Amino acid sequence: MLRKLLSMTIILFFTLGCYKYADAHVTLNPNESEPESYDKYDVGVPVEQDNNTVKVELEVLKGLNVSNVQPVEGFKHHFTKDNKGNIMKITWTATGKGLGPNEFIEFPIVVANPKSEGTFKWKAYQTYDNGDLVKWTDKENSEHSAPTTTVKKGHNSNGSKDDSQSTNSGGSIALWIVSIMAIIISLVAFFKHARHKN
Repeated sequence: MLRKLLSMTIILFFTLGCYKYADAHVTLNPNESEPESYDKYDVGVPVEQDNNTVKVELEVLKGLNVSNVQPVEGFKHHFTKDNKGNIMKITWTATGKGLGPNEFIEFPIVVANPKSEGTFKWKAYQTYDNGDLVKWTDKENSEHSAPTTTVKKGHNSNGSKDDSQSTNSGGSIALWIVSIMAIIISLVAFFKHARHKN
């Protein structure tokens, strides 16, 4: 019985880790918007390590134009532009200690969408104060998947953002449930083991 309880605990903790992995990614919200519109996107950046995030870089894809960036307290931003003055990359650098463990931040930007529909895979880079560089450039559903946005006719961007927030909220609730179940099973296993000793 004790072995079964311990096995269940291990499985639940593994599941907990999967939920954390699935929930913590660099994102752009809303992830869908109208062609030829100027939309505000929030670049969401979570901290996954026990170190502070001190720099975030976002490459702007061809066909998309960033027109404005909202200043964010604790970070300064810098633009890398081409010879026509178009913003090719945005770099946010911490002015202090940066973003700590278990924290997240959003960097608002305004993007001019193209005329044609399509899905755009952005490239983001996250630097920690210990020198680690996380490249958010991989394919969808991978450990470090790149944030994507879709330009599509007849889409309500506000609704897309709400759906994304609902998904994140559901993931957080599931995370708490799994955590509580794992703690309860661990305690049951501990007390059963202690009782057998006595």
